[in-house]
Amino acid sequence: MQNDQNITALYHLLRVAIGTEEASVGTVNTEGLSWQEVYNLARKQGVLALAFDGVMQALESDKEFAKTLPLPLKLQWINASLTIEQRYEKQREVCAELVDRWAEQGIKSVCLKGMAFSTYYPVPNHRECGDFDCYLYDDYAKGNDIARALGARVSDDFYKHSEIIYRKVMIENHQYIVATRLSKKTKALNALLDTMLRDETSLAPLFDTKILKPSLLFNALFMTYHSHNHFLTEGIRLRHILDWALFLKEEQHNLDWEQFYAICQEQGLRAFVDVQTAIAIEVFGVQIENSAIVTTSPYTERVLKSVMEDDDAIFSQSISKWRTRMLIVRNLFASRWKYKAFSDRGVLATIFSLVTGYLFHTEE
Repeated sequence: MQNDQNITALYHLLRVAIGTEEASVGTVNTEGLSWQEVYNLARKQGVLALAFDGVMQALESDKEFAKTLPLPLKLQWINASLTIEQRYEKQREVCAELVDRWAEQGIKSVCLKGMAFSTYYPVPNHRECGDFDCYLYDDYAKGNDIARALGARVSDDFYKHSEIIYRKVMIENHQYIVATRLSKKTKALNALLDTMLRDETSLAPLFDTKILKPSLLFNALFMTYHSHNHFLTEGIRLRHILDWALFLKEEQHNLDWEQFYAICQEQGLRAFVDVQTAIAIEVFGVQIENSAIVTTSPYTERVLKSVMEDDDAIFSQSISKWRTRMLIVRNLFASRWKYKAFSDRGVLATIFSLVTGYLFHTEE
């Protein structure tokens, strides 16, 4: 069980960083506060650099607060934040280079999550990114071949996406936007998202590159689907919910919420959307002014407890595929409550779909 005071301090720093709360004298109670634990929490939750943005603003406004942060830890935090920045910039540089090579062969590249979501952050390169996920429409195989010709290591034995390692950067080239073998619903969602991406008027350049950023509705749906899928199989961290919080903060008046909610209802995502919004308000201080947005959920406390305390991460570990599958099954049984609250399928039905889907389903 985490110390509530350390968690409260982390939440405050994140609100300061995203501009939903002022950094003022005495806001953080430093008596009994463990800065090392705050740092560890921020690292585990994938918000280390963003939390340090909050630290820097708080240090400017409160000299007494500044004295409580040990200098060695401050230097460690600075170094870790610089590493995150450098990793992000390296990813952007390498991926833009590969996308340029694809573009020379007439291939359009759309960014799925990751850097597309980072545009909502006050400092984009302070969003911690993992892989670069992209969609090349009907040029999936051609994109793999071009990457190989450029010297990249390409693994394409998984149906949903290939893994390309180019100049030490991991890129997931999606043949399917979502996991189509899970159910008829995910096949329908994949078809819908693909249709959205084929409306070229909805796409925009990402930064100063040939990488394309999808529409608001696409990003809202894919962000929700991705976090929901993670939540059920290996849990989510504050970074996932922060993506949604910053999207809400920026786009709450620009999204067609009736259309978005209707699709979420069809896909069994509605309860999960509501709890993410409720946490965005409670933890990150996002002000909702659009009455079309549902702001409450009966599951807020339990989901937040899971986010902060569960140790259920899988895909960030360097383990075998069979070990990964075993951990997924373990998590499914350990988190049966998640399926009752946030899925229209039970645990056994989900396992059955995973097994039969890989054995028998086709993509037609």
